[in-house]
Amino acid sequence: MNDLLYKGHFKGLDIAFAYAATTRSANEAIVRHDCDPAAAHILGRAMTGALLAAAVLPEGRRLNARWKYHGALRAIVADAGQDGTVRSLISPPQLGLHDDVHDELYGEVGELQVIVSRDGIIENTGTTPISLHDAVNDLAYHYCISDQVETGMSVLIGFNPDPENPVQLCQGWMIQALPNTDLERFDRIRRRMDDSVFRDLLGHDSDADGYFEQIAKALMGDEPGYEGLHVETCPAPKFQCTCNRDKMTAVVRSLPIPDRMEIVKKGENVGIQCQFCNERYELTIDECIVAWNQKPTP
Repeated sequence: MNDLLYKGHFKGLDIAFAYAATTRSANEAIVRHDCDPAAAHILGRAMTGALLAAAVLPEGRRLNARWKYHGALRAIVADAGQDGTVRSLISPPQLGLHDDVHDELYGEVGELQVIVSRDGIIENTGTTPISLHDAVNDLAYHYCISDQVETGMSVLIGFNPDPENPVQLCQGWMIQALPNTDLERFDRIRRRMDDSVFRDLLGHDSDADGYFEQIAKALMGDEPGYEGLHVETCPAPKFQCTCNRDKMTAVVRSLPIPDRMEIVKKGENVGIQCQFCNERYELTIDECIVAWNQKPTP
């Protein structure tokens, strides 16, 4: 199936939603970072959560989510745009097996920073202590605490026994309370995201006939006032990095003089690798010298 990104609201309930199918995007990120199964599970879900949150932003905005933990897992970064583009990384990409998830994998209280920007200019930012030991739940918690917008998220990912095409299916839903929402009803609906009926639906291909109606029914139950779905199609998710040769030249330009002298002394090409996509750029000594002689851009 193709990757999809929708947003909308449940008519009559003052509840917004976003839906993302990110199988291809998650697959590309996981393969690029050579993730082991544990890291692949975490990274695919985290970047899907970031795409869900970015989908409801105003046009032209980007969301950068940075999870910091203190166990074997150190950091996750997902940079997602309202236009569906996303890039991500996880450190380390090889997590291995840990019997005690809380102590070994995540450690104690971590930190999540969420930055919203437009054209590279930060519009707002918030940082939240996190302790739920799950990147998606931690992101939902951030919105509840930092932005004071009641939020629920659920993201499922399944795998193939194929290292070149490891992701079988990855998709998720987010719900958020709009002004005047009945918060008791919202909480009932949010709890249904943990029910087996909803999770079973989320674990199946959304191309099935009547998928949205089925999953909406699983969430709504017998809630009075529900009048159906309003759905808007967003740009499809796409793994896309913003790195380029000019940006890597700027990295070389930032090196201190002693490091520059050492590079010239060795006489070898300088290799720089992008953390987000693992693309490697090779700059010759002549290119480095040209970069060092350029005047800084005001």
